[in-house]
Amino acid sequence: MIGRFVKTTLADWKGRDCCRIEFRGYDVRYPYLGGSDIYDREGPCIDPDEILSYIRERGQTLDGIVLGGGEPLAHEGLYGFLKELRRTKRPIMLETQGMRPDVLDDLAGAMMFDMVRLYVPAYPGSPNFQKATGGFGDPALMKRSMEIVNGLDVDREFFVYAVPGIVDGPEIENIARSVGEKTYLTISQFDPRLATDPEYRKIRPYSKTEGSALSASAKRYAKRTALKGF
Repeated sequence: MIGRFVKTTLADWKGRDCCRIEFRGYDVRYPYLGGSDIYDREGPCIDPDEILSYIRERGQTLDGIVLGGGEPLAHEGLYGFLKELRRTKRPIMLETQGMRPDVLDDLAGAMMFDMVRLYVPAYPGSPNFQKATGGFGDPALMKRSMEIVNGLDVDREFFVYAVPGIVDGPEIENIARSVGEKTYLTISQFDPRLATDPEYRKIRPYSKTEGSALSASAKRYAKRTALKGF
């Protein structure tokens, strides 16, 4: 179930010293990102009990737990694992690719996380959405997940990688129009060195100036917009 475990990260949840738990298997394999070592659900896994022991030992020195991957919502054992994590009384962030809105809704109803990060590759329904997901993303499921996230009473974020050829000014404006009043929008730099598809390794990332222009486009509709990595 768990393919990677990072004991300490300051990069995943702003202002918090967290651990990061990455689940095996993706619902959508983005060609411009890394993570190929945990693409498949089958493969070497880390014992959840070892992770729980570490979290208990850290106690209040651990500011949070980030669950990502991969797709955490794809695993049947997630609910039970989250119950154990809840007993540690550490804040939990859940990351998702948005293809399992019903599971997301159920976990939200059970108050199993304190923040949710939804990865939005492009505006669902646009040609760029299919390009970003290799044709495997379902725009209807993504739209439903966006609606659920916007309606939650926890911290919430739409996370977009600024990949040239996929995310431009009009694309980011369409996404920003879908951002709820209390939902954050983060526009992250794209690193071609991590891309699994060789074609994306040839792409020049946006400059800081170009990233700022994307942010300005987004802020017309989403006031809580931030840049990351530019």
